[in-house]
Amino acid sequence: MAVTKFRLATYKAVDDFFNDARMIGIISRQKEYQLCWEVNRTLGFKFKMNNKLEVMLLKKDKKCFFTVYEFEERMRFTTHYLYNNHYKAEYLIPELKHMDYIWLIKGDYYSDDEVGWLMDAIRKINNMQLITLINPAELKSRENLVL
Repeated sequence: MAVTKFRLATYKAVDDFFNDARMIGIISRQKEYQLCWEVNRTLGFKFKMNNKLEVMLLKKDKKCFFTVYEFEERMRFTTHYLYNNHYKAEYLIPELKHMDYIWLIKGDYYSDDEVGWLMDAIRKINNMQLITLINPAELKSRENLVL
């Protein structure tokens, strides 16, 4: 009797996750809680750490935990995620080693102009060194961001 094996098409789930997403890379010397406090204060957002979303990866036989902060804009059907890209010399997205944080905007409310405005507002926050738009399709390890 033949046994049928099913394989989960994870690439489809990853593509669907990033279908309506924008990604911003941030280089800053601030700790993640300080960065979130400044963003909340400056932009009126309400980022909070979500321990349920914390990303755990096994790298070089050690567990690496990457914190995730979340802010939901219910009226705009948009959720913002702020990922810490570093954990004890390991990276959530190895292709972006130079980025300290990755801001993911999930939802189709924000236009290109609004994302540009948001990036300009983030640049004005103290201790920001670089703010740049990232294309998720170009990242090999983008599945690490899927929640």
